[in-house]
Order: sequence, then C-alpha cells, then structure tokens
Amino acid sequence: MTKLSKKVIGVDVGSKFLTISFNDLNNCDQVYNIENNQRSILSFLDKISLENYCLVIESTGNYSSRILHLSLEKGFETSLINCMSIKHFCRMKNIITKTDAEDAKAIRLYGELFRPESYVPKSIEIEHLDQEIKLLNDLEEEKRRYAVKLKALRFNPYLNPNTEKHYERRLKQLEKEIKEVELRLPKLQNAEFKEVKDLIQSVSGIGEKTSLQLMTATSGFKNFDSAKSLVKYFGLAPRIYQSGKKSYSPGKCRTSKTHIRSLLYVCSWTAMKHNVHCRELYQRLLAKGKPKKLALIAVCNKLLRICFGVVKNKTAYQSDYQKNLKILT
Repeated sequence: MTKLSKKVIGVDVGSKFLTISFNDLNNCDQVYNIENNQRSILSFLDKISLENYCLVIESTGNYSSRILHLSLEKGFETSLINCMSIKHFCRMKNIITKTDAEDAKAIRLYGELFRPESYVPKSIEIEHLDQEIKLLNDLEEEKRRYAVKLKALRFNPYLNPNTEKHYERRLKQLEKEIKEVELRLPKLQNAEFKEVKDLIQSVSGIGEKTSLQLMTATSGFKNFDSAKSLVKYFGLAPRIYQSGKKSYSPGKCRTSKTHIRSLLYVCSWTAMKHNVHCRELYQRLLAKGKPKKLALIAVCNKLLRICFGVVKNKTAYQSDYQKNLKILT
C-alpha cells in the first residue's frame, strides 16, 4: 500500500508522554496517551498495521528521537514535522484550543493533507559525531562563561583566594575535557565523511569546525536536492513582502541552526577577503549602498551555495571555475 492511501497517525511529543491521534479501521477518531519510553512505544507499534498506517511526528529534538527511530526500525513510513509548521497550520484552520489532544489531531490533519516526505535517518557514525560536536560546543560555551566570571571576579578588591582557585581549577578541567573530545572526533569519521569534509574545507573561508557542523547537520548534504532548500534550512534566505504598492524585505527567514549561522557569519569575515566570488559579491552590495551586515549575510548565503556545489559535483573549490567553464563551452 502506498503512503497516499495509508491512514496517518499524528504524534504530539512531550518529555514524559506521547499523545497519539488516528482514525481506526472503522474511521472512528482515537486519541491515546502513552509514556515516552521504549516499552510503551513498542507496545503501541505492535498493535497497529504496518500496511495501513504511517506516522507524522512533531519534531522536538531528543524527546521525539525515540519514537522516530523505533518506528523506522519497525518499518513504518515516518515523517518529522517542524513545530512551527503545525502552529501556522492551526492558525490556517482557525484552531483556537491548545491541548495535547488537539495538537496531535492537528498533526494528523496536516499529514493527511500534505503527505510530507518520509524521514531519512542519519547513519550511526553521523549521530555519534553530532553528539560529540554538541558536547564540544557546550564545553566551549561553559569555558567562556567561567572565564568571563573569573575576569570580573578579579576586579573585586577583597578577592577570596579560594574562590579564585575554584574557578581556575574548573577552567583547567574544561580545557582537559575539550582536548579529550577533540581527540575523539577524527576516530568517528569514516572515509566517505572525510572525503566530503575535505571538499567543504576546500572552499576559501570554511574551516575544520564549520565543515564538521555542516556535515552532521545535513548528513553530508544528502538530505537536500537544491542549494535553495539548503540556504532556507539554515535561515539565510532573504524574505520579500509585496502587497499592492508596498514591497520590502523583512530580513532573512530565521529558522533553526542558530549556532551554525553564527559560525558562517564568522567565516564570512575571512571569505570576503580571500574568496574571490564572496569578495566580489560583498563589494558589489556595498557599492549599491547596502549595509555591511546585510552584505555579510549574503556572503554566508554564497558560501553555503558554493559548499553545496562542490559536494554535489565532487569537485574541490576552484576560484576560476566559471571562467574555465566559459572557455570550454
């Protein structure tokens, strides 16, 4: 049975409970609350037919990952939906009630109407690497926070030596843990991962850390068919508002992945100096009177598009690629 002919199960995700909405084989609405643990999820999945149902799950990070992966392992066609899509869908349907049961029903209705694509799971290597990178980011953030607190503490004229030593010990411990994580990262990278990462790093302006973040967030760009969808995913696509005689840009579409956007913004500082295509774009926008920050965001957009191109074509970045292309044609 194709996905279009299957009944949809909408799943609203919470930390302790999952609220599930679906139509049974007699077309009667059913709403269940089950615990968000492996035993309860497997028990529910065993009661429904693989041939008759597909799942649409609200994306809530780690809380939704358990039912997502268990349903995929069981062979169910499963989709993962951004919570903002459900929020806008409820507004469109003029749904004013906000309960877990209503949310699960809205997710089911969304799945029945739009039939979203099935989720493509990341490989175990990518999952483990993603967790290590998130750990590294958290450790670095904690280290910066303690360093700022220690710096401010030392301005106190009545500084307690014991307090200062505690902060210093904590900073040394964090540095040790960061080095341990950095040593583990190369061991989690297989040959294919390293090949794609080297292609991304060939782009002037993209370094080791940014290439790892892009790889884990996109599964090596396998989840994207176009550069446009990639840019939109990272919240770097410009928005345009036009109605009658009014026309303006409210700014970029801020979606998720704020940390990667911040990394790309830092990369744009280097790219506008050493990357030919990015420098030309930056100077052209400044010549038109655009603000510097807007020009840097455009450079981030350009960097992502170049990374997508080199990975999909399996060709390292070449600053004169377009010029060579014109000569050949």
